[in-house]
Amino acid sequence: MKHAIKWTSVALAVAMGNGLIAAQATAGEGFVEGASADLTSRTFYFNRDFRNNNQGQSKADETAQGFILNFESGFTEGPIGFGADITALMGIKLDSGGGTTGTGLLPTRNNGKAPGEYSHIRGAAKMQILEDTEVRYGTHFVDNPVIAYDDIRLLPSHYFGYSVSNSSIDGLFVELGRMTHRSDMEQSSQDSRAFIDTDDNGDLLARGNVTYLGGSYQFNPALAASVYSSKADNLWRRHHFGLSHSADLGNGMTLGTDLSHYHTSDRSNNNLDYGNKATSLAVTLGAGYHAITGAYQRMSGNAGYEYFDGAVYLANSVQVLDFNAKDERSWHAAYQYDFAGAGIPGLGFTARYIRGSNIDADFYGATSDTRWERNFALDYTIQSGALAGLNLKWMNATVRQDRNLVVRQDRYRDRGDIDENRVVASYTWNLL
Repeated sequence: MKHAIKWTSVALAVAMGNGLIAAQATAGEGFVEGASADLTSRTFYFNRDFRNNNQGQSKADETAQGFILNFESGFTEGPIGFGADITALMGIKLDSGGGTTGTGLLPTRNNGKAPGEYSHIRGAAKMQILEDTEVRYGTHFVDNPVIAYDDIRLLPSHYFGYSVSNSSIDGLFVELGRMTHRSDMEQSSQDSRAFIDTDDNGDLLARGNVTYLGGSYQFNPALAASVYSSKADNLWRRHHFGLSHSADLGNGMTLGTDLSHYHTSDRSNNNLDYGNKATSLAVTLGAGYHAITGAYQRMSGNAGYEYFDGAVYLANSVQVLDFNAKDERSWHAAYQYDFAGAGIPGLGFTARYIRGSNIDADFYGATSDTRWERNFALDYTIQSGALAGLNLKWMNATVRQDRNLVVRQDRYRDRGDIDENRVVASYTWNLL
């Protein structure tokens, strides 16, 4: 589950950014001269109170320390350049009990306890052709609407496979790839397939590798669109269309619009059905240091919207819920304030409320067809002094819903009534 709003405009920005990064690593830089490295420290406290004593557990409560080391080489000289990337990840348990695991920060052993630490090192080989095309084999932090890594816990998830991207046409970014393995956020090993769907008991339902193709185009500074298609073997075929527009209304006011639509066709070989259509529309009015957002999201088809990791570019995908149940309709209202307007640069506040209704309760064995989530968040980055660049974040969520209402991706026990708090402190050192 993607516990942050990730609309089409963000997807486009990421895609275009990847294209620009590839273009900037010119053939003349050299393997060492074009290299970069950074180390990120992340301290994470996670508390989720299950108000219904969910599945015999009253709460999930853990604290952990994570380190992420990224090294990206430049490319060797010539029209075809070669390079390599290395990522090392480590998670260290600071506090965890036998009855409070399952936060997604740390692995959980068969005895119900978390290990003291877990770590892994991943790498990728890459090749650049004529400065605007990149071929990559190995670890991917792929990020697009149909397959995307997740980074909302201690360490990021990632995929293994191969890909090709191109940015030779100004404003156009195109990519295709096939992912064959996946590693979860709290997992040091890799799964045997990119997507693996299991039931609540962990029993296998379906699994398959993923092939994707798509891209984005920036028509002008105010208008951009993206189109993606993918095939998840033995699960589904999925298409996505996104449109993002921004308008300057004058007097310091802006209006942003984001449209996102998924069409998923079932391709499973069992009694499952992944067929779904998911659409969301978000409108954001900015006025100086203030922003107000209204969004509507609609589900239709034979099932809810199923996905893995961060591949949920929908307006009502928030901290805990995605409002993606079968036939669900949901509304979203949010307010954001940048405290630079009050003389405190680096501090931001967000409040949001989302309500879902019209859920096919019989499909899930639930008694209620409505649910809601309320979020509050504070985010502060220290601007100066010895701790400049240190980011502190607090996120709060309140969820009220039927305890039987859950789309199959329930690894983090998102069902039932929940009160949740997350506190994160992170800092990045640029090493090269």
